[in-house]
Amino acid sequence: SLGGSIYIVWSVLSAREKRGSIYHRLMLGLSVSDILSSHIYFLGTWLIPRGSSGPFGDVYMAFGTFETCQYSGFFNQLAIASPLYNVSLSIYYFLHIQRSWKENALKKVEPAFHIIPLLFAFGTAITAAVGEMYGNVFWTCWINPDPPQPYFQYFQWSFLFGPVWVCILIQLSVMVTLWWTMRKQERLISRKYELKAPTTATIPAETNGTRVRANRRKRQSINDEGKYSSRIAVQGSLYVLVFCITWFFPTVQRISELANGQNYFAIQALDTTLLPLQGFFNVLIYMRPKYTTYRRKYPDLTVGTILKIIHDPKEERKVVSEFRSMHTRARDQGRSTTGEFDFDGQPNIPEEMESGNIADGGTESNKTNKSEESKDIKMIESKDTRKPTKTSNTRTETASDTERDVEMETDTPTTVRRIDMVGRIQS
Repeated sequence: SLGGSIYIVWSVLSAREKRGSIYHRLMLGLSVSDILSSHIYFLGTWLIPRGSSGPFGDVYMAFGTFETCQYSGFFNQLAIASPLYNVSLSIYYFLHIQRSWKENALKKVEPAFHIIPLLFAFGTAITAAVGEMYGNVFWTCWINPDPPQPYFQYFQWSFLFGPVWVCILIQLSVMVTLWWTMRKQERLISRKYELKAPTTATIPAETNGTRVRANRRKRQSINDEGKYSSRIAVQGSLYVLVFCITWFFPTVQRISELANGQNYFAIQALDTTLLPLQGFFNVLIYMRPKYTTYRRKYPDLTVGTILKIIHDPKEERKVVSEFRSMHTRARDQGRSTTGEFDFDGQPNIPEEMESGNIADGGTESNKTNKSEESKDIKMIESKDTRKPTKTSNTRTETASDTERDVEMETDTPTTVRRIDMVGRIQS
């Protein structure tokens, strides 16, 4: 979680275009608030006062003091900023998609997206610190004074869990509204721009074809816009889903304490495992649009190579060229690179290739294969010297058709597509 949030912060601050985007600034605020609480999750029981105990016995590895417990409790309460930032993100999606607000209009309300989460988080954290409410809650420190006071559960629910579930309800309502809007829009597009069979009996063929093509272009344009809005809605829904998953078990644990006065180890384990992972899930969702785009663009690249492009988009051409070059060289040597990749996604190259054998023509077997390939090409070319026979029902084979067949033997995807297109035009 800590690493994922740090990556998002670095990604936004290092790119000027991201710093100018409201969405990325909201992700920056969400990630910073997650960092403030995630480092406490990492320190865990180390900050709990030595000798503390809980419902499962003595607290494991409790090396802290009263002061370290107060420090831990303060930053644990700041974690409420993350749910509030998630609400800000959901409202941003709602205004952008449902209300069709432009960037300039959204900038007018953007300060509220940041002020409300930060003001509530720091206000409640400072209030609990001044009231000396922080104490041991068995795996970290939070609102649980020692000795216990009858009022502390009310502060737990009013400072954290009550607002968290209000945030969950708001986000679910926004996402359901967005999904309903997208579904309704897709139905309207399908009805309004459904293409019907041409009525050539009443409309000239040329005019009818022009209308059909114009209708298709218009429908395609609206469909593209609808797909863009749908992708944004999916992205927002994933953030809401992660938020609900990470905060579900902490809430169940508090309800169990309030109803039965008991803690269950299984729920506690899920609580302490999933809650700190929110930043990790967020960075996966944050990188998802770029990853899917590059995956569709370069289906032959490995995950590691695509991540390198995402990390430095300016080096896209260089990274792709290097990967395909080494992959082709390895294939020409008869060595499959499937499953043989370095940690950075680059294929491992055999030692004989790195030693320079390729420049000298490769191994004897490779030379034999090349000579056989050249013989096959010459045989195909020799067929073109024969005079073509013209018939009424068959197409004359031209030199370009033969050239297309020869080029397809090279297994170069770009060349195959180009030559194939030329062949179709000539035919």
